[in-house]
Amino acid sequence: MLFILTMGSRSLAQQMIPKQKGFEISYAVFPGSPAKQNYVLTAGFVSYKRNGNYMFGVGEYSRKNNEYENDDIPIDTFLLNGGYSLYVWGDSMRNVNINLGNSGLVGYEQVNRGNAILYDGSVLDSTESFIYGVAGKLSFESYLTEHLVFMVNGQLRFLQNSQLGALQSLFGCGLRYNF
Repeated sequence: MLFILTMGSRSLAQQMIPKQKGFEISYAVFPGSPAKQNYVLTAGFVSYKRNGNYMFGVGEYSRKNNEYENDDIPIDTFLLNGGYSLYVWGDSMRNVNINLGNSGLVGYEQVNRGNAILYDGSVLDSTESFIYGVAGKLSFESYLTEHLVFMVNGQLRFLQNSQLGALQSLFGCGLRYNF
């Protein structure tokens, strides 16, 4: 009899439970920059903690081109990004959430693929550098299915030794699959 009664009831997915793990990928752009090959690709893991908070570790590759006369100078960045995200707000079923996170960044930056001499004979002062810094992130997350999450986020970061400048902003979207 209990089995027959429970067949008619609706079961809901358990979302953001402690120790739940997820894998995410995302694509971001530098706001205000030309669309020509300026992007950030990320992939990483999340681990949920209590109350919808989670820790994250992300590997990141970015490419931004700076215009120089009639050519572009590419700046490639490889970063490791690790931090903690706090659950700020969500609906009662936690299908839509807003999270605020902070993280530490460490990585490597390469200008003009490591070539110090440009096509016109000009010489770059620095072509490679170790970079580090911090970032703050505001994200809007929505569950598409019980395991699949769509994310939209904005990020402001402060990076030391970067040829792109100390303050950088990013805007992106991505998908997360929770196991």
